[in-house]
Amino acid sequence: MSSIPQPLLKIGYNVLFTIGFALTWPYLTYLIWRRQPFWERLGERLGHYPPDLKEWLKDPRRPIWIHAVSVGEMLLARVFVRELRALRPNLRILLTTGTPTGRRMGEPLLDPQTRMVYAPTDFYYSMLRAFRRIRPAALILVENEIWPNMLWRARKMGVKVFLVNSRLSRRNRRLFRIARSFVRPVLQLFDWIGVQSPEDMRRFAIAGFPEEHLHLMGSMKYDVAALAADHPGKGLEIRRAAGWDQGQVLLLGGSTHPGEEMILAELIRALRAKHPELRLMLVPRHVERAGSILAELRGTGLRVMKRSDFKNQVGSDPEIVLVDTTGELRDLYPTADLVFIGKTMTGTGGQNFLEAARYGRAIVAGPHMENFMSLRKEFEETKGIRVTGSVEDLERVVSELLTNRGEREELGRRAKACFQEHLGAGRRCAEILIGEIAKSERSSASS
Repeated sequence: MSSIPQPLLKIGYNVLFTIGFALTWPYLTYLIWRRQPFWERLGERLGHYPPDLKEWLKDPRRPIWIHAVSVGEMLLARVFVRELRALRPNLRILLTTGTPTGRRMGEPLLDPQTRMVYAPTDFYYSMLRAFRRIRPAALILVENEIWPNMLWRARKMGVKVFLVNSRLSRRNRRLFRIARSFVRPVLQLFDWIGVQSPEDMRRFAIAGFPEEHLHLMGSMKYDVAALAADHPGKGLEIRRAAGWDQGQVLLLGGSTHPGEEMILAELIRALRAKHPELRLMLVPRHVERAGSILAELRGTGLRVMKRSDFKNQVGSDPEIVLVDTTGELRDLYPTADLVFIGKTMTGTGGQNFLEAARYGRAIVAGPHMENFMSLRKEFEETKGIRVTGSVEDLERVVSELLTNRGEREELGRRAKACFQEHLGAGRRCAEILIGEIAKSERSSASS
């Protein structure tokens, strides 16, 4: 099937986008009412910027525009900005995001050379106003942000568009192939695409992305995991407060999902006769589930303590600690002897396990790691992770690793080695971008 002509595609997209926006307006109004930050900066989403930003944009040095839609993408942007700054300290950067949480995550980057606003909505006139005001030297999209009016406007102004740290799931690849005649003309607008794995390279090509613009760069998620811990030493303090500093072996359940807490608790109960030193710390993905989890755990007959109760029961050495506070998982990884990756046994997709690998922890997981298949493959090839197929298999593997300390520590060493081997995607992408900017500057100077 041939591609739809660009003029017809632009008209059709803008008509459908406007209709879709009109139909969802009641929900958007509700968001405006619930989220004060959304309301206060609504103008930014339409391409209207405050006076201080307008003044900053008057500088003849055109900024790099980096769009990171929410928290995960903004963490990647933080790595990317760090690498850009290392190569070119005076580079001017404008960050855009789509959510209040993404904005908060990007605030540590702000300085005289870096500004941040909400991304313009993909209306024709919103993008027109934004590009005319920003005049970017290049547009960097993090992961899979594809907005047609943004791409069309960039091409109209001669702005190169880079897609960094991108991956394509089987589901998205199928959607792109089904609508190939609609999306192929848009996908061809990218000048450079940095993908995470060889499998992603193949999927992008099949989906319709220009093969000559695809480049294998690795995953920047490794670089994100290598960022400094928020509170160095805090995890050890938490372990000591639990009374687990007398030779106990800690199994950490990170970002667990419904059902996995009881699976791990039953595992502790099954193994405690043979391994009395085994302890369990549970960090649920959604802390608001702590009450219901605690009720379930108390039915096991094991001694359970909440993290928030530590001040009243210091050193009591429970068999299970339920972390009912937020933001501490990253600090806990260095203190664990074994790490179970949540959402891999009862959920679907899995959770990111790279921070556990960074600290050389022995990592075990269930079979469901669909969102991290390329990472799983890299770690399985180096024997840096144990993936189990069932609850019974998980119990067997944990028991083996408890019995054989050398094997457990070797598993952790292999995980750390694999992690370190794959660092540097952010630097590689930054070097290419800086090179492209330099080419554009030389071209402009000679013309």
